[in-house]
Amino acid sequence: MDTTVTGKNAERTHDSDDGLRPRIEELKERMETLNDQVKGFIKAHPTACLMGALGLGYLFARIARRRS
Repeated sequence: MDTTVTGKNAERTHDSDDGLRPRIEELKERMETLNDQVKGFIKAHPTACLMGALGLGYLFARIARRRS
């Protein structure tokens, strides 16, 4: 195996890793923000969220039953 090819591949991997790291951190922050917003909505509207969850569960059960 040619070591120059291996070295270039390792360099490309390192370069792309440096470019992805800030993007990953940004996505983590956005997910935390979204999580906080969802928690706030659930605390403000617990009954509506419970009814929505029950409705979705019912629909998924109906779909699953049809496929069986």
